[in-house]
Amino acid sequence: MDTKKIINSMIDAVVASQKKFVEIPQNVIFSFFDKEGVPRNMWNNLYAQLQDKFEPKAKEDRKHLSSVVDYSDSSHNQVKVREPRKSVFSEITKIAG
Repeated sequence: MDTKKIINSMIDAVVASQKKFVEIPQNVIFSFFDKEGVPRNMWNNLYAQLQDKFEPKAKEDRKHLSSVVDYSDSSHNQVKVREPRKSVFSEITKIAG
């Protein structure tokens, strides 16, 4: 797996977790690298690249962050479906003979 795919999969995982990058411990990210079979000598470099993606320097342009998609679900606000009132003058049936 090349480094771009690893970085992109980590970015997707962080965004899907709905946590900030700083809230995720470094050892969790390193264990992900271990599961993916990334050589141990690349871990610090990849972690630094992830930090640059999520925490850009104050002087840098932040336009590239607009490409991050928010995957949070906001579909719980459903519109109430209104049904028409039942008619008071419904069908009259003969009760007694």
